[in-house]
Amino acid sequence: MKTLTMSKVKLSNVNSLTSTVKKNSVYSLLLKILSIFISFWSVRVAFEFTGSKQIYGLWLTILSVISWLGLLNAGLGNGLRNKLAQAIAVNDTQNAKAYVSTSYAFIFVISMGCSLLFLVGTSFIDWRIAFNADYISKAYFSILIMILVLSYFIQLILSTINAICFAYNESTLPSLFTFLSNLLYVICLYILKNLNISGIVVLGVVYSLTILFVLLSASFVLFLKKYKEVRPSFKYVNTSYVKDLIGNGVKFFLLEIAAVIIFTTDSMVITHVVGNEEVTIYQLVMKIFSVFTIVASTVMVPLWSAFTHAYSKEDVVWIKKVVKKILLIMIPLIVCILIFSNFVNLILRIWIGKGIAAPTALIFCVAVYIGVSIWSNFFAYFLNGINKINGQLITVGLGAILNIPLSIYFAKHLDFGAIGVVMATILCLLPFAIAGPIISKKEIKKISQKTKM
Repeated sequence: MKTLTMSKVKLSNVNSLTSTVKKNSVYSLLLKILSIFISFWSVRVAFEFTGSKQIYGLWLTILSVISWLGLLNAGLGNGLRNKLAQAIAVNDTQNAKAYVSTSYAFIFVISMGCSLLFLVGTSFIDWRIAFNADYISKAYFSILIMILVLSYFIQLILSTINAICFAYNESTLPSLFTFLSNLLYVICLYILKNLNISGIVVLGVVYSLTILFVLLSASFVLFLKKYKEVRPSFKYVNTSYVKDLIGNGVKFFLLEIAAVIIFTTDSMVITHVVGNEEVTIYQLVMKIFSVFTIVASTVMVPLWSAFTHAYSKEDVVWIKKVVKKILLIMIPLIVCILIFSNFVNLILRIWIGKGIAAPTALIFCVAVYIGVSIWSNFFAYFLNGINKINGQLITVGLGAILNIPLSIYFAKHLDFGAIGVVMATILCLLPFAIAGPIISKKEIKKISQKTKM
């Protein structure tokens, strides 16, 4: 009788977890479809707002580099996500509240400290050199960088709410925040454009304020009601929890550094080796293919914390079932990406105008890159969710070490330009693309053996 009862409880947990993932995926997909339209509209509006392909390419490069500042949470966001998910799974509200409070306090200290260092150091730096932008005045460009960097430090603190949403298996909410900030961003740009107000600094102000407004509003509303039980409080800040949060957080931090080098340095390399105008073509093609990344992440993002919950309860049946389903979806998705590559220039003409066209080789390379990236990301989400990231750290770290030298060699010395940069990135993703499935299979086997004991 006891065995039967336990089986019913386990079945109930499996069904509940599957239902949560499906619900999040469906809602996220609807939001992502809307976000795709808004995102594509925002590119068109921002492109016209900047007034030239060169300035828009510069803007995209700046955003790419600014995103590196996300490393400053030292992997704490991912550490919080996993620790909080584990505390929620066993109804440990007190530890959950302590993890949240300590995370906010720690990220606040890091962000404010870095803000002060930036303000002191920025007067001695000519940021135009870093971005190959000597066609803009030093003072004007410094104002732009200051606005973006300082607002991003504040964003680091506020974006902790995203990790909390993921821990609660409510991945739809971060998607909603992104959608709302993009919508507000486009509406503001559209209004300003019609008022004949433009310029890259204005673009920076609008971009920064819309994100901060949405994150601040979301945090206030959620902590007032939905996440009231884990609302951050000075009373619950415990410095001894920092070590707990950064335990695997250090590894996540190193993984993030590797990911930044592989995924976000391409624009900077293209800027210095080829020029800002080529960044525009590269980023527009990436933007078109991002439709597939968005669709894939809609399914995968809810799985991270779901894998954490399932692993905490040693629910290997559910894990195997989900892995099998995702792999079956992956094959037709990659085929669709390759077929879709034939229509990219047509989409560019309709979307931006006849003056923009991408080389066929670049389109094909980006298609391969997106396919390899989606394949790798699934196994990364699984291994991150169960806190088994050593193998990933080695393979992705190797790719990070090779990425920039290979990119420069292919782009400059072999004269492949932007195409060479993408080729280098693909090669650097391959070690984990091959090792990820092997490591994941071994970890699932370990869980199976553990449950049989």
